[in-house]
Amino acid sequence: MSEVTTMQVIARMHLAAMLVVLLGAGLTPGLGRGSDNFDAATIRAQQAQLKSDAEARRGPFKDISESERAELSRQQDIVDRLTRDVNRTTELREAQQVELLNALEHISAIVNRAEDERLVCRRHRPTGSNRPTTTCRTVAQLRADRISVEQEVGRPRACSDAAFRNGSCF
Repeated sequence: MSEVTTMQVIARMHLAAMLVVLLGAGLTPGLGRGSDNFDAATIRAQQAQLKSDAEARRGPFKDISESERAELSRQQDIVDRLTRDVNRTTELREAQQVELLNALEHISAIVNRAEDERLVCRRHRPTGSNRPTTTCRTVAQLRADRISVEQEVGRPRACSDAAFRNGSCF
């Protein structure tokens, strides 16, 4: 199980925004302007272009289902809500940055038809700690973990002689 640091999450969030632009809308950002992906206005403009393409059923949106189109719109609403009152995404609280990353990753998965590669992040406090951490896993990793746990729960347990009483383990 690999955990991702907060800075890696932020970097992935901005990479996701740029991938959506490059792969989905066909726009080409300036190569020398690596900080553009922190710009909230740029992200909003990219999302507006994607929304326009989705409504016109152009490019990668020509074959997506109505449910995918609705989910795309819902995720874009989240991006809009989070970026509306800031100039840069780094102005957002860490929990909001995680929410923005999740929305951008979801959009990227829809555009690129790569649901298993979508990164899902959550903020939590590990047992025994008051300091929240961010953990990110791909959908494929989460599914594999779930299957592993389900198999483990269904597996018969071996009893040691000390634990075996009255014909059963406990």
